[in-house]
Amino acid sequence: MEDSGNFEQELQSALSKKAEWFNGQQLPQTLGDYRMLHTIVKNLFELLTKKSLIIPDPYRMDKRISEIIIPDTKPFPEGDIAKEMGLRFSDYELMLDFICTYFRFSLDNLTLPKIKKLVEFNACIEWDNLSPNSAKVNTKSLAMVISNAKSGAQPVMVSMLSDAIQKSADALRTINAEMAELVTFQKEMYKGEIRQKIIANPGFNKEAANSSEGELAEIKRLFPKIMGKTPLYNDLVAEVIKEDFDSKRDQLRAEIFNRLQIKTVAKKEEVAKKKGPDTKSMLIDTVFAVGGLAPTIQTLHQKLEEDFKILFSKKQNFFSALMAAIKRAFKLKEKELTVTVVMKDPKTDIGRSEVIKVNEFMTNIASKERIYNGIANRGPEFSKIMGATEESILSFVTKQLSEAKMLFSLINALDIHFKKEVDVINRPKLKGLQIELSALRNSIVTINKKRGEYLSVREEHEQMKNLGMPDNEAK
Repeated sequence: MEDSGNFEQELQSALSKKAEWFNGQQLPQTLGDYRMLHTIVKNLFELLTKKSLIIPDPYRMDKRISEIIIPDTKPFPEGDIAKEMGLRFSDYELMLDFICTYFRFSLDNLTLPKIKKLVEFNACIEWDNLSPNSAKVNTKSLAMVISNAKSGAQPVMVSMLSDAIQKSADALRTINAEMAELVTFQKEMYKGEIRQKIIANPGFNKEAANSSEGELAEIKRLFPKIMGKTPLYNDLVAEVIKEDFDSKRDQLRAEIFNRLQIKTVAKKEEVAKKKGPDTKSMLIDTVFAVGGLAPTIQTLHQKLEEDFKILFSKKQNFFSALMAAIKRAFKLKEKELTVTVVMKDPKTDIGRSEVIKVNEFMTNIASKERIYNGIANRGPEFSKIMGATEESILSFVTKQLSEAKMLFSLINALDIHFKKEVDVINRPKLKGLQIELSALRNSIVTINKKRGEYLSVREEHEQMKNLGMPDNEAK
């Protein structure tokens, strides 16, 4: 193993570059794919519930999820399909919500056991084989429920359901391919860690490890001391040894570097060099980022409804209830529910009072939810945007960004208001909005960054045009 030093150095460099690509590009994309799947599933869940084809879990909003749990897959009597699929599809949607909102998509968190759990979850409903003849009970039952939804429905509804199934299948197919690539990389990371932490360790006896049997013995001797609670995967250790001692060692090592190539990025960079950046595509990417607000806004909408109920419940004494009944009896207009919050200027820290009209505020959030879901699902809203001019799209993005910032400030002020005004007894019932606010803030930063990148490239385009130079020549 005379060339061991060069191989180790090149391997660690390739692993580091691929890890940076996963954390910076691929895993955020995978999260985006899960969010798209969640949006479709949530809409489908609500539709089937409204049609009374499934009975949702009455305690679904009380569930506290802290890890990936696979929905029940045991057989059940066909007569219980509405109730049982209501429970299971509810669990499936909630788990997608957990994955999109709380699960951290980073290499240090996505260990091999967690990836395995995600893949098992992905397989609990086979969207690309949604058939009443499926051998899997959840897939078969959901197919029967959707078939009932299509029966006698308008062509538009049938088309919408078929489209939801197709898009779910496409999203899950993409996610599973990304998971497979991630598994391959995590295995190479594991092997690289063995080389870096054990084989390169001063305590590793190189004379004793001068054969495949000796290297295996040395790795197993040092593994518990150095790797701690990390599980020992014998098949991956065997691969390390083959890469060091097998007659096809050079070929095996070349295959490692082939697996670690960042092919997609290289292709994109090559296209960019030839044609220059496509400004409209950049702007559409920014629109996708706006659509990515959908799951966060949906969760905030639900939680705000609950928190407003708790806030106003303390004011519903006998007299106010009687007055409300009298107003309804005489068809008198009831007073608009309002909340006065304190908005602080982040630069000066000076507070100002803002009156929020609750019904108007919640209607606005519901409207935002529909718009963002429409974008995420590639609905009519998205089609209109795709056909618009860049100026119109930019105007739309700028407007949504400004309104998202204002929404963040208002909801943050409301969260403080709820905690201050709700009495001690009811305060534990408040849903708490800080996790979603953090997600909203991160999304706003992402949208703002993408918009800034677009504006920078567009300005460069304009400068090149003014100089009479095409973009590809300028490069």
